[in-house]
Amino acid sequence: MKNNNIFAIALLAFILWASVACNNGRIYESYQDLEEYEWVVTDTISFQMDSLETNLGTRSILSVRYDDKYEYNNLYVRYFLKDSSRKILSDTLLNIQLFDPKTGKPLGQGYGNRRIMYDTLPGNRVPAKSSYHFVQYMRKDTLSGIESVGLKINANN
Repeated sequence: MKNNNIFAIALLAFILWASVACNNGRIYESYQDLEEYEWVVTDTISFQMDSLETNLGTRSILSVRYDDKYEYNNLYVRYFLKDSSRKILSDTLLNIQLFDPKTGKPLGQGYGNRRIMYDTLPGNRVPAKSSYHFVQYMRKDTLSGIESVGLKINANN
C-alpha cells in the first residue's frame, strides 16, 4: 500500500512538471489557415487580444507555415499592432527568409515539403484589448504555398 502511494505521488508530480515544462511560458497561440494555401494581397490576418491582459514582459512571435510551392526565398510581411481605439502602436515591415537564397534549401522547422518559420516581433508588451494585423507585402497579388499564419505570445522569464 505504501509503495502505491509513493508511485501515485511520483506520477502526479511528473505530470505536473511535464505540463509546466511543455508550456514554455506560452500565454497565447492561434493560427489562421489560408484558403487553398494562398495569401492574397487584400487579405489581412488579424488576431484580437480581447481576453489577454498581462503586466508581464512578453515576446510575440509570428509563425508562417509554408510548402515547396512558395516561389520566393523570402516573405515580406507588414505588421501592425493596434490598441483598443484602433490607434496604430507599431507598423513594421518584416523580411522573413523561408529558403536559403544560394541553395534553395528550405529553412525553418518541419519535414518533407512542409515547413514552419518563426520570427520575433518588435516590442515586449501586449496592451490590453489590442490587435495584431499581418498583410503580405510582396510584388505579387496572390502568393501560393502559404498554408497558415499564426501568432504566439510567450511570457518573458
